[in-house]
Amino acid sequence: MPDKLLDKFISGKRLTEDDFVMLEKLLNNLSNRQEFMQYLEKSWQNSESEPVALQFEQIWAKIRIAPIQSKMNRLFIVLSKAAAILFIPILAAALYFYANQPFSKELFTLSTQKGEHTNVILPDGSKVWLNVDSKLSYPVNYGIKSRDLELEGEAYFEVEKNAELPFEITACNVTTKALGTRFVISAYPESSEIKSSLVEGLVEVEYKKDFTLLNPGQQLVVTKNKPGFLVKVFNEEDELGWKNNQLVFRLTPFDHVIAELEKWYDVSIEYNPASFKSETLTVRFEQHETLENVLKVISKATGFKYFIENKNIKITK
Repeated sequence: MPDKLLDKFISGKRLTEDDFVMLEKLLNNLSNRQEFMQYLEKSWQNSESEPVALQFEQIWAKIRIAPIQSKMNRLFIVLSKAAAILFIPILAAALYFYANQPFSKELFTLSTQKGEHTNVILPDGSKVWLNVDSKLSYPVNYGIKSRDLELEGEAYFEVEKNAELPFEITACNVTTKALGTRFVISAYPESSEIKSSLVEGLVEVEYKKDFTLLNPGQQLVVTKNKPGFLVKVFNEEDELGWKNNQLVFRLTPFDHVIAELEKWYDVSIEYNPASFKSETLTVRFEQHETLENVLKVISKATGFKYFIENKNIKITK
């Protein structure tokens, strides 16, 4: 395969119409797809990022023994995780030939575990940052006929403009539509609220067939089990603290603080909610802060004692 064309494509450089025609012909040939996979493997092996290269080698060992469709699915997952760390357009290369496969109706899911953040470039160039314990799903032919996604958890989006294909993301029956903008959505299943917060641009938000437009600095809040929604002003620094590797609380109820700590540090915290019902917390922590340091600060503010045993914490007051 023409290495120069592949290098040009996965580096994110603009392709000519002739380049796209040639690339499509190459990827429509099964043997060329195999060679393309091998070329991507070689590219990652030569990557300067040691953690990514190691991850690729570990998973590639499993890919070698899988059927062809399974190989492509697994490779796609590897590439997406690597792209999330390096933040480069190589993910678009993988998605390009996925979109032209007979199983293109399948969904791809990018997820994070508790204690893990990640980011990725979508095939259209839009950028996504996923908060801890979150999941983003979209079809492998995303960007061809639509730009529809589903979110569970929290994510920040920087959307590339495309007037013909609006960017639509649905989270817990709240759909946010944008052409080109920056916003953050929070929709954890266990949370009592769903929030769509606009940083820049203009978005249309739909909830149960009710529509509203948000301007920068406005936030739509849906309280589960209650009718309608509320539009209010939000603090960008607070809402995007996690994206900037900060854990931010501002007059935050104690139970919300505990829920965030459990996701942020991947731990289980036992406490009596009734003892902290009226407690709120205003404080900011950097991501490198240890859990014990965080607990020390909070304990001084609220007067509780804590005991740590592996990933289990008990709080008493």
